[in-house]
Amino acid sequence: MTTATAYAPVARGDGDWGKGIRKNAASGSGIRPTAKANVLRTIAAAVMALSIVWMGWGILAPPQQAQSATGPVEVVNYTVRPGDTLWSYARNITPEGGNVANTVQELKKLNNMDSSALQPGQSLLVPAR
Repeated sequence: MTTATAYAPVARGDGDWGKGIRKNAASGSGIRPTAKANVLRTIAAAVMALSIVWMGWGILAPPQQAQSATGPVEVVNYTVRPGDTLWSYARNITPEGGNVANTVQELKKLNNMDSSALQPGQSLLVPAR
């Protein structure tokens, strides 16, 4: 013999209103998840799976330390004066016979500069020579 089970949606004012479940109308005890609860459970499972994959990737491919071909560079601090340009300052500190353009690029890289513009009072890190 089979028993038919009737389900009734939770009504406003019931204790479980808005929790995404339906009560078994026949017995009042069993609960059945609604479509919204199923979607939320699927999303939670996907987030958990991605978290596990992400953590696993960190174990399989641990972060690498950056390697520098030149190693540490000793620097001094220079404060830009009115009228200074990066090119003129680079020309003053480039060794005799050296390439000023290379010095400009080195200064820009060392100071994380996108352009060659300087402002009076700006502090520059300069390789000690």
